[in-house]
Amino acid sequence: MERLDIKRLVIGMALAMALMFGWQYVVMKQYEKHPEWKKPGDAGPVVKVTDAPGTRPAAMMRPTTTGPAGEMPQSAPATQGASTIEVKSAPVAAVAMLGSAKTKDPDYSLQISASGRGAGIDGVILNQFFATVKKVEPYRFETPFEGAEDVSRVLATRWVSVNGQEYDLSNKNWVLEKVTAEEATYSVQVGGVRVVKTIAVRAKKAEPAGSMGYEVKVSQTIENAGPQAVTVATAINGPVPPIREIDSVDDRQAIAGYQVEGSVVATGHTFSQFSVEKPALDLTKDKKGQGVTWFGASSVYFDAILRPLPAGAGEGKVMPLKSVTTEALNPDEKQADKRLVTTGLQTAEVKLEAGERATLPMEVFFGPKKRDLLQNNYYSAVPLGYDSTLSTNLSSCYTYCTFGWLINFLVALLAGFHWVVRDWGVAIILLVVIVRVCLHPIMKRSQISMLKMGKMGPEIEKLKKKYGDDKEGLNKATMSVYKEQGATPILGCLPMILQMPIWMALYASLQNTFELRQEGFLWFGNWGLTWIRDLSKPDRAFYFPNHPVNLYFIHFDAVNLLPIVMGVVYWLQQKFTPKPPANTPEQVQQQKMMQWMSLLFPVFLYNGPAGLNLYIATSAAVGIVESRRIRAHIKQQEEAEREGKVLVETTRKMRRGGGEEREEKKSGGLSGWLADLQEKAEEMRKKKK
Repeated sequence: MERLDIKRLVIGMALAMALMFGWQYVVMKQYEKHPEWKKPGDAGPVVKVTDAPGTRPAAMMRPTTTGPAGEMPQSAPATQGASTIEVKSAPVAAVAMLGSAKTKDPDYSLQISASGRGAGIDGVILNQFFATVKKVEPYRFETPFEGAEDVSRVLATRWVSVNGQEYDLSNKNWVLEKVTAEEATYSVQVGGVRVVKTIAVRAKKAEPAGSMGYEVKVSQTIENAGPQAVTVATAINGPVPPIREIDSVDDRQAIAGYQVEGSVVATGHTFSQFSVEKPALDLTKDKKGQGVTWFGASSVYFDAILRPLPAGAGEGKVMPLKSVTTEALNPDEKQADKRLVTTGLQTAEVKLEAGERATLPMEVFFGPKKRDLLQNNYYSAVPLGYDSTLSTNLSSCYTYCTFGWLINFLVALLAGFHWVVRDWGVAIILLVVIVRVCLHPIMKRSQISMLKMGKMGPEIEKLKKKYGDDKEGLNKATMSVYKEQGATPILGCLPMILQMPIWMALYASLQNTFELRQEGFLWFGNWGLTWIRDLSKPDRAFYFPNHPVNLYFIHFDAVNLLPIVMGVVYWLQQKFTPKPPANTPEQVQQQKMMQWMSLLFPVFLYNGPAGLNLYIATSAAVGIVESRRIRAHIKQQEEAEREGKVLVETTRKMRRGGGEEREEKKSGGLSGWLADLQEKAEEMRKKKK
């Protein structure tokens, strides 16, 4: 790589860093000038929701006119003579606990806290998993938002319309008619119809095989209890996002699945997509017009998915789906990770004769994003295809900088190592060894090439004096010398280029592989040989979450030792790695800048997962040892060559245009191919000029 290209690279990187830091500085200054942008308190946002008109999310409302004070808006036109909403409900919200919250329960995977308030769910406990790395409290999610319970209670009925008259049921207490260990049935009478909702959990071994007890069956039936035909429709809340798992970014999304050409394609919608101008997103169809198959919300480790069942899955008529939406209750919140996002569905109108009923059957998945679970024959089959959610949290950078098959391969390789050593941290170290062994031939070529280039300093200086200001002639002569000696600058950065997709794939694997959640490095039960208790999060040697410090784009809530160790080891590796000759002060300065620029990796990965930092730190440490051994081997080889014991290179004769023959050293393998490629690129560049 010629000096001008290196200079442009360094200048470009410096400008990019300046732009990034400058943007952060401008944003911070704007927040200082506008304190009203910030929300008070550390407990998270609270939305005030009352029963006054217009308080329901706009995406779930029908065209309305304002009713009497204290009532929800009523659809226009309303039934003649109806001045009050006729709802026969219970005085209190009856609670039913379905399933089991017992840790590692052998019969049930979850517990549902069913509530008579809107006939929804107040919480889901997954008894196989824990909320924190301390493994004391079980994992609980799908709880309503504080201050907005009635509009965010999962699976609660928002409203039912009868002949165009809309009745709000989200804030009404339904009657608990029947309850068992696995099933609860609620009912309410409204506007001459009877609404019944059943929520049922399944045991682990229950049908369908492979569901493992993570699916909940929900069915809402509207029965015409009057003598006249009526037209009915309804709206129901969907899942809310699971608990945030990653501190550095918001890993939660609203998701939807669409059946395309015999498979299910999942799409994710980050909370940053919501704004005051666009508070809701329509998920009813994808960009190609395919209807939604299922929808819900997810985090990096958990899914909550609602799937309306097709006709024939319920009693009587099945209410057809009209729309599916996701909406932010507080779109004016400046921080996307604090936005309260809900999902919901609305059915089309159905005509019911006297005594006739219409059903909305659904199945809801509340479970982990474990590969062995979502990729089994049941969950991966169409129309479920829940395995497609394994990639919804991957950003476009991972999509274009690495490969899906590489991510799956690394996960499988790590799982194999873990099966042998029973420790994910040790498995990551073994992965380092495998990768370094595979890259050793290229690394050796790179080291040899750099050492050869380092010894060509005097010859390059002679060429500079010979060609003077003729840069094209100098470049051509320099490349010719490099080729004759079997050296090429491309080999210097090739090992890092080849490792970048592996690093990106490993980063995606560590933050999207459920098996690494809350897994430590050399931890045995409640005690360990290291301070690393969760490889999927920063190592947090010293943790102070109540007194965080925000410095530009880095959030300091802990002292993370692994990035610091990684920076030191990486700096030492750069220090001992052979470099091309630096024959001018500018080149010396450029090499120093490149060496210090390598320390930006620890800055960018300060809040990265401990597993990735462990991988890079170990890889850099192994690289130092490998580099020393390669240099020692080269030194021994050179001494043997001087003594005439080893014949390393052969020669070949090449005929030039004038008929003159000369001997040129043959440089085979990858280095020779790269040298030829670089020379051809230089010739093409000259022809274009």
